[in-house]
This record gives sequence, structure tokens and C-alpha cells, in this order.
Amino acid sequence: MNTIFFTTSIHDKTLSLVDQEAVHCALVLRKKVGDIIQVIDGKGNIYKCGIDQMSRRTVLCTIIQCQFYAQTEQITIAVAPTKNRDRLEWMIEKLVEIGVSSIILLQTTNTERNRTNYERLEKKAISAVKQSLRFYIPPIKEMEFEDLIKQDYFNKFIAHCHSEFEGNKQMPISSGNTLILIGPEGDFTEQEVKLALNHNFISLNLGAHRLRTETAAIVAVAKFQ
Repeated sequence: MNTIFFTTSIHDKTLSLVDQEAVHCALVLRKKVGDIIQVIDGKGNIYKCGIDQMSRRTVLCTIIQCQFYAQTEQITIAVAPTKNRDRLEWMIEKLVEIGVSSIILLQTTNTERNRTNYERLEKKAISAVKQSLRFYIPPIKEMEFEDLIKQDYFNKFIAHCHSEFEGNKQMPISSGNTLILIGPEGDFTEQEVKLALNHNFISLNLGAHRLRTETAAIVAVAKFQ
């Protein structure tokens, strides 16, 4: 498959690439009027398009064909973000590449509080979707721990390091929509783990070794792939 572009500017039988997508198309790849390109909207559609007009900031196209792909990912990963921006962005990129339906930045007692640039994280997600040839861009949002554990999911797991709950740890179930909680580097508090278990969460076994937050998130999702 050739290079895939992304846009939300779709109008009936036409679409347009703007800003960096247009720059990449016109200046980096040096596409020309009449060339055929493929564009996704992040919602399951991939468009086969012909380029009609070009400039450095806008590429106008006619839609020739549209194909829809149903979403196969059913995993929501909720992870307490680290203060390190590079590690957070790397985690977002890899979670999108291996396949999740949504990403929640989880606010817990021990979460390292900092300002999050959601626009930058969304750009990382878009880039990862294009690179991995996926068709859905998972939403990225923030939620408080107490609010999230009350949400309805078919499977609900919490990964933690509290030895007193090790007897409850299980391997994941593969069917149905799934929510996975990954704690901060200081881990969930004992009270948070108990609260989650009281809301029908299952302790998730990620192995015998202690993992960084972003590594734990990737390992957890991979167990369901």
C-alpha cells in the first residue's frame, strides 16, 4: 500500500488535505495533479482520490472510491501518564500501532500531575495510524480514577504490584470490550486497588518483573492481541 494521508475535510465527493498533510503530499512526496492517492478519515473509511488542485498548504481531490473497515480493536487502555513528555509520546505511538480503541490518561492519587498537550498527542496518534496502516484514530482523553472504574465494560482489569492481591491475578479474557488500568510509577494505592476489585475488576498478571508505566501498558495490550 502506498503512502496514506489523513483528513477530516470531506465534502460529498471531494476532500482536501491541509497544513502538514498538504506539505507532505505536495513538497515532500512531490505528488502532481492527476496523481491517485489514498486518504483516511480516522473513522474507518479509506478514500481513493484523484488530485485536482495543489498548493503548498492545500491539496484538493475528487473521491473516486470509498471503502469502509469495521473496527476490530476493543481495548481501552487507561494509564497514569508520566511527566516525561518523550516517554508519554512514545507510549501513545506504540499503543496506537499495536491497536487500541481508546486511550485514557488516568488521574490517580500518585499520578505525576502536569499539563498535557493533547494536540501534540493527537498528531502522534495520527502518524502512528498512518504508519501502521490502521483506519481508526483512538480518542485520547483524561479521566479521574473514581469516575472510570464505574464505567461499564465486558472485561475489566487492573495491573498493580500489591502482593496481598496476587492470589486474585488472572490472565486476560479475549472476547468483549475490555478496559485495562495501568498505574503510575508509584503504583495504585491499596485503597484504589480494593475499590477497583469491588467494582468487578480482575487483577492482571504482567509477569514477575517490575515494569515502567509505558512498558506495562504495551505489555498489557499485547496480551489481548
